[in-house]
Amino acid sequence: MVHVTPSTIPLLEAFERDEGCLLCYLWLKDEFQSMEFVEDNEVSMDEAFRRDVTAASGFCNRHMHVLHKVVFSGGIPDGLGYAMYADDTVEMFRESVQALQTALHGSRKKSWNVLSKDRTPGAVIEASAEKLDLTLQGTRICEICRRMLLADARRTRTLVDMLGHADFAGRFATSGRLCFPHFVTSIQMVPTRRVNKTAVAALLLETELRCLKDVSRLLAEGGNASPEMAAAIIAGVEGLYCVTKKTPNSVIALALAETERRNPRR
Repeated sequence: MVHVTPSTIPLLEAFERDEGCLLCYLWLKDEFQSMEFVEDNEVSMDEAFRRDVTAASGFCNRHMHVLHKVVFSGGIPDGLGYAMYADDTVEMFRESVQALQTALHGSRKKSWNVLSKDRTPGAVIEASAEKLDLTLQGTRICEICRRMLLADARRTRTLVDMLGHADFAGRFATSGRLCFPHFVTSIQMVPTRRVNKTAVAALLLETELRCLKDVSRLLAEGGNASPEMAAAIIAGVEGLYCVTKKTPNSVIALALAETERRNPRR
């Protein structure tokens, strides 16, 4: 029997709510709680934490916008933290751009030695693009993403452990649902847990097949809820596992290269 503990309570409550993937439900709940955490005055005034945020070049695209919406829609009464994080990041960007501007200005004075090709205007511009990209990407992931990923991993491990208990496994087999990304994460967790691995893996596979068949049936029948349910099962809740810096430059480069390969200039 599953013991009621601080780790299992959120999962049991999410399961009883029956609002789709229980891990996605908790992911969204955790996202709002993470917004409250970073806006807490004690946290936002912590210089070490703010350095971590700056090292990530601020928050990722999603969480910068979500935090702004939550703060300025009245969801969180005090927007001081948001302003401080934004100011720190803007100042870091300004210093980076100013340093590159100084380097370019110096290269245009033609005071560089002809043998020092790295100081020519062209070389400075090329180096600037690389340095700006590194500045934009930061040296670590978004602090909110980091917190959420760690919490999600803990919840997924707990879920797999709960599936090792016959009482919960029976209930999950009947009405449990996981989006495909969380299903994959759960399968990946199975080998690391002290459960009957074969039984738990078989249960997860059987449950996911049931979910996918239900989605296929609903799509065939039509209806307004079908596309939404399909999106939730295929990709999970909006923002799930979308750990990004400010811009996926390497992805953009690959996409442009692929486009050029398929449609070469004439």
